[in-house]
Amino acid sequence: MKQFQSYFYIGPKEIAAKVDPQYEGCKISQIEDIQKWVKASNQTIVNDVVIATFIINEAAILVLSDRHSEHVACAGGRNVLSAGEITFNFEEGEVYISEITNQSTGYCPKPSSWTVVDLVLNKLKIAHPKYFTSAFEFRYCEHCQTKNLIKEEIYECAVCDADLDLEWNMNKMCLYL
Repeated sequence: MKQFQSYFYIGPKEIAAKVDPQYEGCKISQIEDIQKWVKASNQTIVNDVVIATFIINEAAILVLSDRHSEHVACAGGRNVLSAGEITFNFEEGEVYISEITNQSTGYCPKPSSWTVVDLVLNKLKIAHPKYFTSAFEFRYCEHCQTKNLIKEEIYECAVCDADLDLEWNMNKMCLYL
């Protein structure tokens, strides 16, 4: 299998401290597992839709948790290959993905993590978008040590106005954790 970038948790320490390392969300190995997870976790289907927190673990498996849970909890505190939110539609007995993002401020995965997401979803044979429906860029400000979400391609720190790297640099946060 192709080597993919692994992302470590860079969110608040208080959240990481509450994570059970023995836990990992619900591993999805076939489409039917999604429906089983919805039922077992008492998810509410509203307008034929369920939104979930997802990670792709380092074994390249889709893992789901309730939308209100943290990505680091879904991952059991371990590194991930991607993370974000995923929207499942349930219509006429079929399930498909209508929206998917890399929105995870705990792991800050690159939009290019789509490659592994797409690979995993194709293995599951589930219909899904051709790319993240919302792709987020994250940058670390070395000046004030803050995490930034890039908006409108403006690479300027929202806290101190310093210029931000044009390339993903969230790995530098580990120097300050």
